[in-house]
Amino acid sequence: MSGNAGSTSPCTPEGLGPSEPLRVCAQSDLLPDGRFGREWLIIGETKLWVMADDGGAEPGKLRIELPLAELSEPTAHALVNGGALEVSRNGQRIELVRYTNARAARFGTVAGALEKWLQGEEAEVPEEDEKRCPRCGLPLAEGTKVCPACLPRTQTLRRLARYLVPVWRPAVGLSVMALAHTALGLIPPYLQKPLMDGVLAPQEGVRPFDERLRLLGLLVIALLAAHLLMAALSAARNWLSAWLGNRISHDIRVELYRHLQFLSLGFYDKRQMGSVISRVNQDTGRLQEFLVWGSQDLATNLLLIVGITIVLLVMNAKLALFVFLPAPIVVLLSSTVWRRIRSHMHRFFHRWSRLNAVLNETLSGLRVTKAFGQEPRHIDDFSARSMDLAISGTGVERVWSILFSGISLVMMAGTLLVWYVGGREVLFGPMTLGTLVAFLTYVGMFYEPLRFMSMLLNWASRSLAAAERVFEVLDTVPDVKDVPEPVAMPRMEGRVEFRNVTFGYEPHRPVLKNISFEAQPGEMIGLVGQSGAGKTTTINLLCRFYDATEGEILIDGVPIRQIRLEDLRRQIGIVPQDTFLFSGTIAENIAYAKPGATNEEIIHAARIANAHEFIIKKPDGYETLLGERGQGLSAGEQQRLAIARAVLHDPAILILDEATSQVDVETEKGIQEAIERLVQSRTTFAIAHRLATLKNAHRLLVLKEGEIAEMGTHDELLAAEGEFHRLVQTYQDISAVSVVQR
Repeated sequence: MSGNAGSTSPCTPEGLGPSEPLRVCAQSDLLPDGRFGREWLIIGETKLWVMADDGGAEPGKLRIELPLAELSEPTAHALVNGGALEVSRNGQRIELVRYTNARAARFGTVAGALEKWLQGEEAEVPEEDEKRCPRCGLPLAEGTKVCPACLPRTQTLRRLARYLVPVWRPAVGLSVMALAHTALGLIPPYLQKPLMDGVLAPQEGVRPFDERLRLLGLLVIALLAAHLLMAALSAARNWLSAWLGNRISHDIRVELYRHLQFLSLGFYDKRQMGSVISRVNQDTGRLQEFLVWGSQDLATNLLLIVGITIVLLVMNAKLALFVFLPAPIVVLLSSTVWRRIRSHMHRFFHRWSRLNAVLNETLSGLRVTKAFGQEPRHIDDFSARSMDLAISGTGVERVWSILFSGISLVMMAGTLLVWYVGGREVLFGPMTLGTLVAFLTYVGMFYEPLRFMSMLLNWASRSLAAAERVFEVLDTVPDVKDVPEPVAMPRMEGRVEFRNVTFGYEPHRPVLKNISFEAQPGEMIGLVGQSGAGKTTTINLLCRFYDATEGEILIDGVPIRQIRLEDLRRQIGIVPQDTFLFSGTIAENIAYAKPGATNEEIIHAARIANAHEFIIKKPDGYETLLGERGQGLSAGEQQRLAIARAVLHDPAILILDEATSQVDVETEKGIQEAIERLVQSRTTFAIAHRLATLKNAHRLLVLKEGEIAEMGTHDELLAAEGEFHRLVQTYQDISAVSVVQR
């Protein structure tokens, strides 16, 4: 039974009259008239109830009570910005509850379970996991427990610090150099005291002129030595810090990219590619800037503040209090504005990510944009997104400028206090002029790190926001991954079985429904059906790009979830409908799945795919360089290279997803001859809208609305005059019209 934590739930047997075990209790968020409000759908062993739980009604008020024995056909209907769960009773449709899109997945699951219960089958509805942050209550992204809105800064810093472990020796050396540089930096101001009191403005008769001249030389030499050592240490620190920061950012960037490679396709289905790309380059770039420069400046300034504090207290504790007086105010201002800056920064990066997504999408589809003359539209869209980013960036700078100006004003007040109080002590005798000059120099050195620390607040907020965005991706768990002890299958026979497989890209909207069939090794299976019938989805499940919601898929009798992913992907070759070639030579693209292939193997695969003839006509033959996504080749040539790539892969299971859709009739005939040779030794699944190309398939699976409508050979299905016959007739009619028009 599932309810909603934090709200009053009527889901107790005592509140439903006769006591009986409850199967599910689900909360909706819309009322029957479409207004926002809460209702509860409660299903027991024999009855179904709908109870109101709205502010305008009595909590627990019963609205619907129906016996399950009289119900049938439960359906979760999609409406505008929401949905409704309906059932049939005595031939009439009854709407039980309405809900927004946020609750659609939950009620889709309930509808599926209710349908099985009404048919006398067993079904379970898992406890609802709202996936919300326990601290702020905001929804969490799928597959992650990280809440970017309230992730503690210390946790982010600790996580960043873990990347220092492999390079701890240079990190320790950098810390030692920072400590030495800080100590040397405290010497020159202190030397101003003997320089002023003992050389430039000594008391009458204290030291002879020659001795003062000699002391001046010694002090200048000491100052020169200190500055030379500081310069050398600064250069070494900058070099080592740059190396260390770039090394850490490299490790994070590679780890992020590696993690993105192994994330499931479901992760990318829910995100724009430009947003993902910005995490790899923009966010890691922000981290690199902070790790190279910000972190060392932060350490140095913290050490300076501590060292100068000690020196000021030793020189004049009373006067030091006037220096420290503004410090709590600065800390208070910084802590007050910190959360506001962080929220502005999250908004800023979100809008930057959206801008990258628009840029990536529009430039990728530039050919379509020009074809329809929509350049002004995309310019306006980009301009609007860019303005949103500019407004967000202005907000960040406005908050920062107010904070910086306030801190500067407070610091100036502290300096003026030192001038006044210290000046009085010099005039009335307790303090020498040299002591005041040295003290004022230390005051400037004390306030400068505080001022820089407040500036660093802006920098750190950007960097930590970027780090949180990177870690959010790193914390995302792949939907499809190896089980703890996967089954190794170095060589497959190719026997494939689907057992009652149901799947939907959204759990409450199944694309495949209770699919069952078996393919024997060496058999060619054709998948036929209208667009959206589930053909490509079937292939996606076989490749285990996604996992089935219900049922299971077996290869050689082993459940596909138990097979090691590396072995599975190595023995499945696919020629996708949307051919993708990488930048590089033609030979490199053919050998993509087998990088160590010999030239003879590459040429043999190209001959089978009827690609050899056009390749050797290129100026550089197999060494011809291709542009992004195979620029320089026609669509048919690209598809033949994709077929050659799959042939060289030599898989146990071959998948042809519209493999001949981009080639002419003559080339298609040659490819069909090659396919006939290939299917003798491997299981083949072929999808084709040109139904004649599947004539030689051993069996055809005709899919309709996610279900198997028919199964049999090409001739058997034609003779049955069912769904396949209708598809063939439609295709022939369209072909006849095309011929007449020509």
